[in-house]
Amino acid sequence: MKTLFTIVLLCIGSMISAQDTIKISDFESINNTSWKGTLTYTDYQTGKLTDVEATMQFKIENDKIITQVQYTYEPSKNYKGTVKIRKNGTYFGNEKVVSFTEDNGMKTLVTTYTGKDDNRKADMILTHKLTDSTYSVTKEVVYLDTKERLIRNTYNYKKIK
Repeated sequence: MKTLFTIVLLCIGSMISAQDTIKISDFESINNTSWKGTLTYTDYQTGKLTDVEATMQFKIENDKIITQVQYTYEPSKNYKGTVKIRKNGTYFGNEKVVSFTEDNGMKTLVTTYTGKDDNRKADMILTHKLTDSTYSVTKEVVYLDTKERLIRNTYNYKKIK
C-alpha cells in the first residue's frame, strides 16, 4: 500500500506532451492540496470489492514530494511518505516512469515496478489521472508465471482544497 501512495504522487505534473522523464516542477499543481475519496480494492480472500474512505494531502519541500493519507475507518493504516525523483527523472522513488502526458486538461502518468502480489512475483502497472478537481490511480497486476492481469485497487479522489 505504501508503494501505491508513492506512485500516486507521480501523476500530478503539468506537461505539454508525452515524455519518459519528470522533474519536481512538474508537480507544482499539487503543492499544498487536500483530497477526499475512496480506495476500492479486491479482497485477497473473498475476491470481492471493498471500499474504504480516505483523505490525502500533498506538499513539496525542496526536492521531495510528501504525501499523507488517512483512512477514515482504519487509522492504523494511515501513511506518510516522502519521494524523490531519481535517475535524471526516469524514476520516481523506485518506480520507472513509462509515460507522462497531458491531453485536454487530463494529466496521465503511467509507472511500473516489479514486486510481489498475493505472494507471487508480478509486474505492477499504475495509471494516474488528474484534472483540476479529480484524481484517480489504478493499480494493475500482471503475474509473471501466468501473465494473468487484474486490477488490484483503484483510488478515486476529489480535490477539497
